[in-house]
Amino acid sequence: MKVTVLMAHLCSSTGVSSTLEGLESANILHQINTRTVEPVFEIETASIDGQPVQCTGGLVLSPQKRLDETSQTDLIIVPGFLFQVLPLLPGFSAFAPWLKHHYLNDATIATMCTGTFIVAEAGLLNDKLATTHWYFANEFRNRYPKVKLSEQHIVTEDQNIICSGGASAGSDMLLHLIRKFISSELASECSKKLLVDTGRRDQTPYVMQSFNRNHEDKEIQKIQHWLEQHYMSPIVFDDIATKFGFGIRNFIRRFKEATQITPIQYLQNLRIEKAKYLLETTNRNVETITYDVGYQDINSFRRLFKERLHISPSTYRKKFQ
Repeated sequence: MKVTVLMAHLCSSTGVSSTLEGLESANILHQINTRTVEPVFEIETASIDGQPVQCTGGLVLSPQKRLDETSQTDLIIVPGFLFQVLPLLPGFSAFAPWLKHHYLNDATIATMCTGTFIVAEAGLLNDKLATTHWYFANEFRNRYPKVKLSEQHIVTEDQNIICSGGASAGSDMLLHLIRKFISSELASECSKKLLVDTGRRDQTPYVMQSFNRNHEDKEIQKIQHWLEQHYMSPIVFDDIATKFGFGIRNFIRRFKEATQITPIQYLQNLRIEKAKYLLETTNRNVETITYDVGYQDINSFRRLFKERLHISPSTYRKKFQ
């Protein structure tokens, strides 16, 4: 099958190279196993004008052709743009006609990390399930409200558009493509011989909660600062509202308008992030950490932690310590 790897200004060179090497590894193993010489993936690289592109980090990559020289392709792979994607959005419209043409002619599109933004800018993800890097999920959701974003997923597929979240999730996506277009057996062999873990299905354990302080409500900012200093103590929000001169209903309304979450969600996020830090950096047992972050019931803390991160505190420690 014909595969076109898109190259664009400030794209991830790792995304491009890992795609080329991953699919070529699949070709080699397939040829060995079947004793054939024809590759299953016929791979080409292309930029919008056929000129070299400077990637994130400064590496310059040279494509084989211009996009408009690709008359037919079966699979388009779009690398991510790491943390520089938002300033690049205005230029993504240039890729839209080419992507739409090939998608309407039955090409599958697969995106890595923030490469999902290119496909969303073309309008091809409207009413479809998608994922992207969790760090950009809120920006993505606000910009493309018609997309069914599920940022906790590692890989999604909907109507021949496949998305992956995060740079390392690109490996999961490549294995998914090998499994989809060749066989589960070859995908499993690639996983083992390339030492790629196939067990991840969720971004949630990697998510770092953000605490919106960039708003204009100075009184709520004072309460946020107070909570960040006292999260480990027993908290009664009626008392906090009174302490800062609010009625409880007005306090909850103002807090949510400023931070986009309720006070109790904000406090839970503070405590969970502190617990994650302690699990990563200390050898304190989970019971001690429970008390350190302001909870008295270890079972309630475990349930909340697992509900938020989809893994237990002990599993989190094994993964990230």
